[in-house]
Amino acid sequence: MIRSLLVTAMLGVLCAKAPAAEDITVVPRIEGDWWTVAHNPDLGACTSDRQQPVDFAVWQAADGVWQLWSCIRFTRLGGHTRLFYRWEGKNLTDHDWEPGGIAMEADPALGEPPGGLQAPHVVRWNGLYHMAYGDWDHLCFATSEDGKRFTRRILANGQTGVFTEGPGQNTRDPVLLITRNRWHLYYTAFPRGKGYVFCRTSPDLHDWSDSMIVAYGGRAGNHPFSCECPHVVETEPGLYHLFRTQMYGEGAQTSVYQSRNPYNFGIDDDHGFVCTLPVAAPEIILHDGQYYIAALLPSLQGIQIARLTFLAERAVPVFAFDSPEARAQWRVAEGELPNPFTASTRSNFYPPMQHFIGTAELPGESVAHDELVAVVESPEFIVEHSSYRLAVSGGIDEARVYCALVDAETGALLWKTTGNGSNHFGNVRADWQAFQGKRVRLRVVDQSTAAWGHINFGGLYAMLPIDKKP
Repeated sequence: MIRSLLVTAMLGVLCAKAPAAEDITVVPRIEGDWWTVAHNPDLGACTSDRQQPVDFAVWQAADGVWQLWSCIRFTRLGGHTRLFYRWEGKNLTDHDWEPGGIAMEADPALGEPPGGLQAPHVVRWNGLYHMAYGDWDHLCFATSEDGKRFTRRILANGQTGVFTEGPGQNTRDPVLLITRNRWHLYYTAFPRGKGYVFCRTSPDLHDWSDSMIVAYGGRAGNHPFSCECPHVVETEPGLYHLFRTQMYGEGAQTSVYQSRNPYNFGIDDDHGFVCTLPVAAPEIILHDGQYYIAALLPSLQGIQIARLTFLAERAVPVFAFDSPEARAQWRVAEGELPNPFTASTRSNFYPPMQHFIGTAELPGESVAHDELVAVVESPEFIVEHSSYRLAVSGGIDEARVYCALVDAETGALLWKTTGNGSNHFGNVRADWQAFQGKRVRLRVVDQSTAAWGHINFGGLYAMLPIDKKP
């Protein structure tokens, strides 16, 4: 396992490259209203006042009827309290699908921990439906001819567990994707108390490669549940989007990353960060040329679906930092920084342009000078667009280390963001629709002398829509 972590981290560094000053981002957008397809079900003797439908799968059976299987947690089942319940819907766009009863429970005789079933995912391939699911410790598989009645795949040892990231690491939440002529199985686990997205590959859904880490950390966090329900979709040939959930319930949050490399969506950095969505445990469905997104209700009392669009945007720099004339318009308003701009290579910055603002950088120095403090201001400009992206890295301290948008006339704070705990530049999305037409300045603020008491700012980009969809 340690070898897997080290190899993947090295690959992430070797494959990283500075993004172009003008590049393309494909952003998911929820369209229209949600409709509820499943409610908290009656489980008979297993029903509990605390039960919640959580991680789930949606697919179309052989007879065309839509299937939804959800893990129901906090039931009276015992053990880990979880089981699978099923619903059917004639059409994907129908409300209130028909409850179908308990679909599956853990089988301890096959090595599955009692009440441990988690997060099914189903694909159809070579005339069979293939279900991947978690049993709390392992990932397991089942098959079906009709897409409704599944039979577990039992191994030679009489058990169903195919692989795991280790005892007690809660290997779970699989999603299957076929790309580059191989099956890719993405899932999460939390070795050493940290949440990771893993991937294994297979030519036949039977023989699986060793695991590799494809996402970890960044603005989405690294706590044990920072990579919940990782869902990967190939939105156009060779372009992949990873949806990973951090929060359930009323404060639901899923972070979305894009990558041309299905094995690297950001290893402790945000180079592929696209946006956050206020949803939990999303599954992306493509049907008759239309994308849909299914997610948990904020109340955790059911499952809902909405239409989804992927919109292509072009990132256009507002400030050309590699131009001496553009850099000369910025000023150090406060503090000790002799020159706000640097082209330092002492760390793995990977800036969008050669020059960037770094509040701990001194010419020719190979160490960070966190003792420096400064406030750097941009020239005035007008917010002309609704959506922007900032390249930011450095310390995490919203009170003392941050980038801010301020009113040019009054200096009033309009918006701010902090660093990402790394020197590798990450992308921060900013919805500034409320400020369109306003004259503003950017402030890069460092008022900390603590460790990681610095901020790096690599530029501001207007996100302009492109008249095409993937």
